[in-house]
Amino acid sequence: MTPLSTMPAPAMVVCDMDGTLLGADGRVSARNAQALARAAEAGAQVVIATGRPVYNLAPVIDIGFTGLAVCMNGAVVYDIAAGRVRSATLLQPPVMREFTDDLAGLFPFTLAVERAIDAERDFWAEDAYAHPWDDVELQWATRAELMTGPAVKMYVRYGERSTGVLDTVREVAAERVTVTDSSGDGLIEVAAAGVTKGSALAKLAADWGVDAADVVAFGDMPNDLEMLAWAGRSVAMSNAHPDVLAVASEVGGHHAADGVAEVLERWF
Repeated sequence: MTPLSTMPAPAMVVCDMDGTLLGADGRVSARNAQALARAAEAGAQVVIATGRPVYNLAPVIDIGFTGLAVCMNGAVVYDIAAGRVRSATLLQPPVMREFTDDLAGLFPFTLAVERAIDAERDFWAEDAYAHPWDDVELQWATRAELMTGPAVKMYVRYGERSTGVLDTVREVAAERVTVTDSSGDGLIEVAAAGVTKGSALAKLAADWGVDAADVVAFGDMPNDLEMLAWAGRSVAMSNAHPDVLAVASEVGGHHAADGVAEVLERWF
């Protein structure tokens, strides 16, 4: 495999946030921030690609990043400088109901939905749902009520570590929805059919006239797999999930030790 350092500078740089760009303190280090800034100054299109909603982009906004952010695993593309949503692909109630009805009885789970596509918060959950993020205020509803309107993402919490459950959910999902995992702690993320970080980034690259071969992407969890498979050059952080380590072009440094900057500094 050709070392990334021998390749020309990428025309597009894509970076996941949690476990990748952000350090152990949940912030972007000065070194990583400078590396992204130098890439942009050199003419590369720099894009953030995250499972987070728009209202949780503060760590990159705080470093002065003003480019595009692919949020909610590809469901939303947000222009930070303009403060507006460029595109959004939502789950529709009939599909949500059909999918969750088919899951019922296979294993115990609780549900939540995120309706917000912009900087507003609109997160709803049924009783007993355990949210992993303390800074997100939950609004409570019955399962039926969760299915009454479109959602940008649906969460299925099954509360245990098991690859078997995720495989089962994928089988039930078929082509109706996209299923992924970004935490490894019993929380499955569901988006509309065909929605991934990779699909959203491919559209942006096409708009910019950038070939996938000229893209370098950084990630660490299974929700990055499609993105890493699409990019011509993919870097898994050393702390990455085994599935990510297996597909990446190269294994970089640890997310808590400026692993993104270590790679970008070869070119910028």
